[in-house]
Amino acid sequence: MSETTVDSNAPIAARVGSGEAQYPVPSSLLDARHYRDPEQYRREIERIFHRTWLPVARSADVAAFKDHFVWDGFGQSVVIARLEDGSLAAWHNVCQHRGARLVRESGRCATGSFKCPWHGFAYDLEGKLVHAPLAEAFDSAELEDLRIPQVAVREWSGLVWIAPTDDVPSLEEHLGELYGELGGYGFERWTFRYRDAWPIKANWKTVIDAFNETWHVPFTHKNTVKGGLLWRDAALRIMPPHSMLALPVRRYVERDGGIDHEGDHRASMLCHYLTFPNTIFNCFPTHVQIFSSWPVGPRESVLTAWGALAPAPEGWTQEDWFAQGDKGWANFCEVAEEDVDVLEDAGRVYDSLGFKRQMFNAAEGRLTAFHAEVGARAGA
Repeated sequence: MSETTVDSNAPIAARVGSGEAQYPVPSSLLDARHYRDPEQYRREIERIFHRTWLPVARSADVAAFKDHFVWDGFGQSVVIARLEDGSLAAWHNVCQHRGARLVRESGRCATGSFKCPWHGFAYDLEGKLVHAPLAEAFDSAELEDLRIPQVAVREWSGLVWIAPTDDVPSLEEHLGELYGELGGYGFERWTFRYRDAWPIKANWKTVIDAFNETWHVPFTHKNTVKGGLLWRDAALRIMPPHSMLALPVRRYVERDGGIDHEGDHRASMLCHYLTFPNTIFNCFPTHVQIFSSWPVGPRESVLTAWGALAPAPEGWTQEDWFAQGDKGWANFCEVAEEDVDVLEDAGRVYDSLGFKRQMFNAAEGRLTAFHAEVGARAGA
């Protein structure tokens, strides 16, 4: 990446709390090979996705003792199980006998043990071997205390986070300043009511690019996102490896008599957070959309999304509040499908002789910061 000059026409008057410039990152260029090179993709999986914290399930997916959730992504399969003491265990979904995929579906493990469909090896909720057929025919030392390799797991803010390898800092260290930012919403008290997914024939980073800036909104979503978001007044903040955007919402601006950059932005703005590498929290005071771009291949990804509602405000019945949320989620899905259409078209021209580079302006500074972090970790 090489930086060019900052857009001199970009407004810089807006502030986020501590007086930071609206657009703190100058414009930049990015080689198009960054999106389509298979070797680049391999390095990103091994050096980024294998070595970071990822939100993969809702706490509600493993609410009770013996509930389990099977997560599959970028060649990995992980079982997350709720233990009797209320804690979680997570382990790679691979029988240690002959490498079979042990657990096929999420659900409730009534017996408290999982039996391999191939040869009957059985493991408890923590992935410990509890039965091996023909045990006498094995080397007893190999079976003693046999346990499936563990996966780091944390339950936080209404979500279950995993790290595929143990070569990671704590979740608090990984999230840094965002640990307090996102934690302040109290998502563990919200209702996670919605979930959708869209396969996309484009690189996972192209998907992140699409959702990591807002100035496309009046163009891509001119018929689905009305004039409620004051996108020209968006202010960016870089918190490596993460970033955020604070975007004034018209109804809150009118309520407060203006844009209050010194107040609690979580209570008066749409706050949009990228938790590196692949998850975005799109936070309104009353609801949140959480979407992740999961790599499937160099030119293929899956966008997954959850939606949650804050507790019903005073004067609202639960039924009316959920009905309002249902309408909002339907609109979000309509907006997301418009993005998916654009992303699919982008994937179709990856090999075009006209696609040599990407240009990011100062309003797209979060993209510049994101790709700089990818390059630092995975090379470019």
